[in-house]
Amino acid sequence: MAIAPDRLDKFTFQGEFRPVTDPEENDRINKKIGFVPPSDEEWAWVSAQWKKRWRNEPGLSTDKLQAEYARKKALGQL
Repeated sequence: MAIAPDRLDKFTFQGEFRPVTDPEENDRINKKIGFVPPSDEEWAWVSAQWKKRWRNEPGLSTDKLQAEYARKKALGQL
């Protein structure tokens, strides 16, 4: 069954979009939504661990690895 064009518009983004390139604006948006970007060190560790373990650990996610990184960092194991 086809969707009428007037009903389809509400499911489609309208207008012009632009990437956020200003670091200050990006920081403001991140603060507003509560996102804390990982440090370069954290991202490198998470990325390396995911590549190493993804075949053997079903359900492995970067969220779990970030939590593991934070725990190990707090314990001084990294």
